[in-house]
Amino acid sequence: MGHMKKLIAGSALFVIGSILMVTPVSAHEGSVDITSGSMSCKGISIYQDGNYRVSGRCDGLVYPFETTYNKYVLWGKTTVGGQIVRIAEIDKGYFSGNIASAFDGMYISAETNGLVRKMSDKQIASGKVTPFSFDKSKVTTAPAVTTTATGTKTQTVSDTKVTATTSTAGAVVGKIVTSLLVVILVIVGLAIGASLLFRSRGSVSA
Repeated sequence: MGHMKKLIAGSALFVIGSILMVTPVSAHEGSVDITSGSMSCKGISIYQDGNYRVSGRCDGLVYPFETTYNKYVLWGKTTVGGQIVRIAEIDKGYFSGNIASAFDGMYISAETNGLVRKMSDKQIASGKVTPFSFDKSKVTTAPAVTTTATGTKTQTVSDTKVTATTSTAGAVVGKIVTSLLVVILVIVGLAIGASLLFRSRGSVSA
């Protein structure tokens, strides 16, 4: 029985340890944001094939930074050990490189050589990686009610216009018919009057 308890406890510790080892991989995938004054760099960090792939674009870098410091390099600070590791040279405002260790802090420095492995004291900006959020409960969608309400309102307006047009046409037709009836009645009255007049004259002549 004691052996079984030890086995279960060992398995639980193994599972927990595995989870803790895997967690840093997904925790440091995210958006890169490095800003200092008028200079700003935006990018993305994605874990792929055992490395973090970091790429993005910078705006506001001045070339050269100083007479001999005419290169810019992007660095990452590892979460374990706090080492500063080179990621990539920033070439014409763009950067793309790899870093094997999980990292959070990020830096940009001016260098005399874009392939240096140690950051100089010419640090010009710092930033961080903000982990992606995959919380579906925070996802918002455009309400369908708005579209439906708008459509219904438009349809109502259209129906109203059609009804008003129909009513107007009916009124015009009604007026025309009434006028025709009046004209017909007048003609019939004149015809009857003329007939009676001719009959009366005929009787007097006889």
